[in-house]
Amino acid sequence: MTKKLLNLAIYFSSLAFMLWMIGLVIFCLYALSFKYAPEKHSDAVVVLTGGTNRIKTGLDLMQKTNAEYMLISGVNKEVSQNELFPNIKNEDLSKITLGYEALDTVGNAQEIKSWIKGKNIKTILLVTSFYHMPRSIFEIKKINKDIQIRPWTVFPKSFNHSVEWIKTRYAWLLFIEYHKYLFVQLKHLIRKD
Repeated sequence: MTKKLLNLAIYFSSLAFMLWMIGLVIFCLYALSFKYAPEKHSDAVVVLTGGTNRIKTGLDLMQKTNAEYMLISGVNKEVSQNELFPNIKNEDLSKITLGYEALDTVGNAQEIKSWIKGKNIKTILLVTSFYHMPRSIFEIKKINKDIQIRPWTVFPKSFNHSVEWIKTRYAWLLFIEYHKYLFVQLKHLIRKD
């Protein structure tokens, strides 16, 4: 009986590990797959802080796509608009809102919901790091069901798009994000929301 239980435990552990590995590969491919043409009009650009080049990328996209609004969510309370954008034109500066409330991805989603209230925003161009995009889209869609999200992923300059990235710290970031993504999925599954 004990040998049978041990064999069953080994079988289910192997199966669980295989599913986990397949999920990790799918997640990595998903995180690396986002493509978006900036020529498409978006009502607003939303930048989630926390990674290099996100704000600069968001500003470039706002100007390139002629978006009417831009939200930078999760800004440090001590940072002002003038510090972030010392050389920007006033008409562009008036389109930008700094969101100081968000401390995490769920906070970003809530901050976006509050910010779009009263504005005619149907589509957002979401700017965040490639490894953070899957969870960001999931969390934002949970709270902002009527918004169409167009992802714009930011890759570090040092990122190598061949399989060489597997040997870098980006593999570790994707590994960690995969588990955060699984946790978020499980949390929402348990709550059934």
